[in-house]
Amino acid sequence: MDYTLFQAINNLAGHSSLLDNFMILIAKYGPVFFALPLLFIWFRGDYSAKRGALLSLLSMGIAMLIGQVITRVYDRPRPFTVHHVNQLIAHGADASFPSDHTLFSFGIAGVILLVNRRWGVVSILFACLVAFSRVFVGVHYPGDVIGGAGIGLAVGVLLWQVRRIFRPVMDFLIGIAARLKLA
Repeated sequence: MDYTLFQAINNLAGHSSLLDNFMILIAKYGPVFFALPLLFIWFRGDYSAKRGALLSLLSMGIAMLIGQVITRVYDRPRPFTVHHVNQLIAHGADASFPSDHTLFSFGIAGVILLVNRRWGVVSILFACLVAFSRVFVGVHYPGDVIGGAGIGLAVGVLLWQVRRIFRPVMDFLIGIAARLKLA
């Protein structure tokens, strides 16, 4: 089923240079765009929102760490190493599961959703686009991005539930940023 869904999505590639170029942009640089809502929340949000921005960065970092542990244990081959695919971007033949780009995106987006519903919905939708683009360009199976999304969201929700533990460190960092006129 994973490969069948992969084929359905990846076979959309190669028919429109406009769509292909858009998906390549998102697949390569999508996670970088998460800086925009975080910067907005950091500079326009109240003290609580600033804590949320820091928590989302922590969530992303922990999700990425979990992903690295999983790839050491489970070395799933990339689609382009075992099938003929429409591969639109160059990529190493490292482990495919879970998708790092998706872990990164959902690790941040999940916390943003809990901090600010409007920006959170936009972030979740964009994270879905990042995940879809990774399959579209031929470097991940749908299961890789679904797994990455699940892990990223789970880490974000868990950290949100225990956020009080991190409050002293976050308050210290926000205080330093304020003194440096960065908050």
